[in-house]
Amino acid sequence: MRRQPRFHSRTVPAPQPAPAHAPWRCAAAAVALLVAALAPAGTETLRLTAETAAARAVAVSPVAAAAGERLTAAQEATRAADAAAQPQVTATAALARRSSVPEFRLPFAAPGQPALILVPDITTTYGTGVQVAEPLYAGGAITAQRLASRHDGEASAAARSQTAADLRLAAREAYWDAVRAAAGIDAAAAQEQRAQRLLTDTSALLDAGMAVKADVFAAQARLASARVDRITAEAAAANSLAQLRSLLQIDPGVTVELGDSLAGALPDAPPPLEELRRRALAARPELAEAAAQIAAASAREQLARAPARPGLAALAQWDYSRPNQRYFPQQDAWRQSWSVGVAASWTLFDGGKSRADTAASQAGQRAAARERDELARRIALEVETGRRNLESALAAVSAADDARAAARERETAARERHAAGLAAMVEILDAEAQLAGAEQQQIDVRAAAWLADAALARAVGR
Repeated sequence: MRRQPRFHSRTVPAPQPAPAHAPWRCAAAAVALLVAALAPAGTETLRLTAETAAARAVAVSPVAAAAGERLTAAQEATRAADAAAQPQVTATAALARRSSVPEFRLPFAAPGQPALILVPDITTTYGTGVQVAEPLYAGGAITAQRLASRHDGEASAAARSQTAADLRLAAREAYWDAVRAAAGIDAAAAQEQRAQRLLTDTSALLDAGMAVKADVFAAQARLASARVDRITAEAAAANSLAQLRSLLQIDPGVTVELGDSLAGALPDAPPPLEELRRRALAARPELAEAAAQIAAASAREQLARAPARPGLAALAQWDYSRPNQRYFPQQDAWRQSWSVGVAASWTLFDGGKSRADTAASQAGQRAAARERDELARRIALEVETGRRNLESALAAVSAADDARAAARERETAARERHAAGLAAMVEILDAEAQLAGAEQQQIDVRAAAWLADAALARAVGR
């Protein structure tokens, strides 16, 4: 069950300045109304929640698209590696024009027959052929390359998941920052309303001879300061919303409505730390990517060993040419021929290259394993601090609610004493300042709870 907030509020009649209720009437509505006031009639409205914002960030981000293209490239590389194990069929065709040479004839001939031409003067040659090559054994190179390509694909898939997780976290943070800024507008407006009422009451007391001009000046300064705070809050809200719109690539003509409010329920309390650590070690895409990279490096070690082993391939070829070089004596006529065989090769000495490549691959594996261990340590720490931040934020909410309620009661009592001429101006000013600070603190800790929940979700790999 989600924790329900505790609020102490009172209704304010619209025509008369009155004590403000909660520091936000509705944080989402504040930004929606602000944007709607500036937007032309008939514009499209996009309602966002934290989850829809996270999903949209992944869907529209060029970074996510780039990660998808890298995964596609890795998958195509896997297909290319698989193709190396298949027969290769090559078709050839050739046409050549050669200079004329003296013919070589036998110096004798059979009775009634012309002398046999051993080397005819053929100035135009034609040739076609088909060759089939099938690798039978390549020292394990083909198998190793196929494994390495598959592990590279797994690493690319994990990297894409990591990119999506980072984008979802960025979207949730931008969303809740926009909600917090919107609530800040409402709190600043309530502060300005109280300052305006204070100035009105102080002016009335001055007319009744129960206040001095210094009190009026103090109330005017308070009102001016409240207006500055409201302007600052509106600018901060506009900037936060602009950042959210940019991240989600929302057109300028679309009105954004924030569907969540800080006045709603709070995040659930986090599970035990050990459970979160187990989840993170099983689900974090960074660890999956590291494991795939280590496996790919192991496969490439076998690939580095392959050149030191013998290779064997089967070959078949069919030729149809004019003249055909396999016929003697050559004749200016189309003849066909074929051949089938095997070819073996073995590099006996390569200057130590294969051994050095193998050692380099092994060192890369060891380095990747150490980096994975360091990554696991940092993830465990990230989970621990994220859980602690969420716990402290949830605990701070109750204290902030109590602080705001107490500040509200003090401000009410001080205002009543001031209206009766029993309180000095400094008392009411201090009470209003304390209430404004308590309202902003309540906004900040509630937003911090949702931000901590988003950060913990990312740390766990949820």
